[in-house]
Amino acid sequence: MHGDRNREDEAVWTNPLTIALVAVGSSLLTIFLTPWLQRQFWRKQRRDELRLAAINEFNRLTSEFLTGFLDAPETYKPTLEWFAAYNVVGGNIYALFFSRRTAEACSKVGVMISPGLGPEGKQTADDFVKARNAALRALYQEVIPLTNMHARARRPRRTESEMAELKTRASDGP
Repeated sequence: MHGDRNREDEAVWTNPLTIALVAVGSSLLTIFLTPWLQRQFWRKQRRDELRLAAINEFNRLTSEFLTGFLDAPETYKPTLEWFAAYNVVGGNIYALFFSRRTAEACSKVGVMISPGLGPEGKQTADDFVKARNAALRALYQEVIPLTNMHARARRPRRTESEMAELKTRASDGP
């Protein structure tokens, strides 16, 4: 019984009409589907390249701001060219990234870009670094999922000032 069925299946695939239809069908799929798939992959790759360039520029500008702030904490004000470049990268981030988390994280950094690191002037350089790092993490998460790398961390990394404070507490003893 199984032998008859195998002969019937074999007869279908050796039929010249079946072979011709399969050949024509696969050729048409190759002709029409391949360019569409290539375009989709290219578009995603290009979007990710633009996103990574925006992230790099955001990181460069925030690092430049932090360096200037650390040099003159009370009086540092970025140049007009710096603000223009920051405005461009902000527009790129707004256009290329879509999550609310990313927008909020970048907005927190933007608020801190002023003398005294914020409207009240009570922020520290460590606060700025934490806000910048949170924004970078959110930006990168949209391009390259960072699932395992940060999911295992129970708490955020400590800054140098937090480490110094812990050492001071430990040396003071009970």
